Amino acid sequence: MEVSYTRNSFWTYLYDIRFIILFYVIGDWASTFYALPFGTEYNPVPAMILENYGIYHLLLIKFAFVLLLFYVAPIIKASKGRWELTKRIIESVGILVTINNLMVVWYGSSLIESLGLI
Repeated sequence: MEVSYTRNSFWTYLYDIRFIILFYVIGDWASTFYALPFGTEYNPVPAMILENYGIYHLLLIKFAFVLLLFYVAPIIKASKGRWELTKRIIESVGILVTINNLMVVWYGSSLIESLGLI
């Protein structure tokens, strides 16, 4: 499957994933940045990245994810409804982890801890 991209399609894509950028990229990264002094990263992949490379590399990986998603979006869009579902799942994860990190900062306990999952 060959797909040609234009500058306009990239800006359209960025607008289409604006909530992913807001919550999954910016919200999660910024809230992780502020929550780290108050708690520990329990997700093993980000924890490894933070320990070995630092917080800014985590942001770079999130940007790389956005670029990878841009590349595979035409394939995902080939199936009706799959793109909307994919976006909603990533947005929901972003909202959940942002809320979780903010609870660590404000209440000293995460949502995941409050639910007894860890």
